[in-house]
Amino acid sequence: MELQTLLRGIDADTARAFVDAAREVLDAVLLEMARIEQTRTPAARDYRCAELGRAAPAGGWIGHEELRETTRKMAEALAAEKWADGVAFAIQLLTRVAA
Repeated sequence: MELQTLLRGIDADTARAFVDAAREVLDAVLLEMARIEQTRTPAARDYRCAELGRAAPAGGWIGHEELRETTRKMAEALAAEKWADGVAFAIQLLTRVAA
């Protein structure tokens, strides 16, 4: 289904509930990323043949800034009661996270 078709068929209450739920998920992801960074220790490395891994996941890396920026855009869309925009931002980011 095309995103614009979905957005035209959604009412304000449903959109608001979806964006609120997506925001909670993204907040949880940011908290978990921060927790992992704080507790991560370097893995054992054999420096005689060490190489840096250059492979990225499908779709590329998702950074903290991208998550924070999308969360900000969703909050602004909610504040301005632009429900379709908030849903669009949430769907775009959730599809990137799930990839």
